[in-house]
Amino acid sequence: MKNLLVISALVIGLSGCSGIRQTDETFGSHAENVNVLFMQFPGGDTQERAMALAPENSEIVTIKSTVSDTSSVVGVLNRIIGVDQTKVAGIIK
Repeated sequence: MKNLLVISALVIGLSGCSGIRQTDETFGSHAENVNVLFMQFPGGDTQERAMALAPENSEIVTIKSTVSDTSSVVGVLNRIIGVDQTKVAGIIK
């Protein structure tokens, strides 16, 4: 029971990471969810969270996300235990 509590605290503590790196001309934002047995921590759409961090006067050049569907083997394995990640990069106008 004690081990389960420690593992749960670590998963919740490590989840919900999102952030942005920005220079005068470019930016890169990211957001992650931790998946454990089809539950996502903190949950929600990683693309939505990453896009919310993008500066308003920017042009998005690339968006890259991990497989999060359940129609492929990789997607199912990622939902059992894995990390959903979305990265957004672009140019600041």
